[in-house]
Amino acid sequence: MLTAKELRDNRRLFNGNSTQIVSMFKALNEINRYHILCILTKNPNLSVGDIAQILDISLPLASQHIKVLTQSNLLQKKREGKRVFTKLDQTNPFVKAIVRAIEEAQE
Repeated sequence: MLTAKELRDNRRLFNGNSTQIVSMFKALNEINRYHILCILTKNPNLSVGDIAQILDISLPLASQHIKVLTQSNLLQKKREGKRVFTKLDQTNPFVKAIVRAIEEAQE
């Protein structure tokens, strides 16, 4: 049985970031979204159309996946005219860890 101090110490692990981290894991629970991150590690600034072409999926489906990744703070979007470009959100430490894991897995 744990002591009251041990319980408190273990419960401190559940900080305010838990919901955001779970959201990021959920966003990666789809193969195309994982592939989008893989693509963007090597090609850091692609349009949504380019990504759809690479993955051989429709533009609306690619847009939906990118929306989920953006809402989870994994990607950033930038509009230039009619085109929307995406890039990894390098301000997110979770993204940096994902990029390292992807790069190690591809070696």
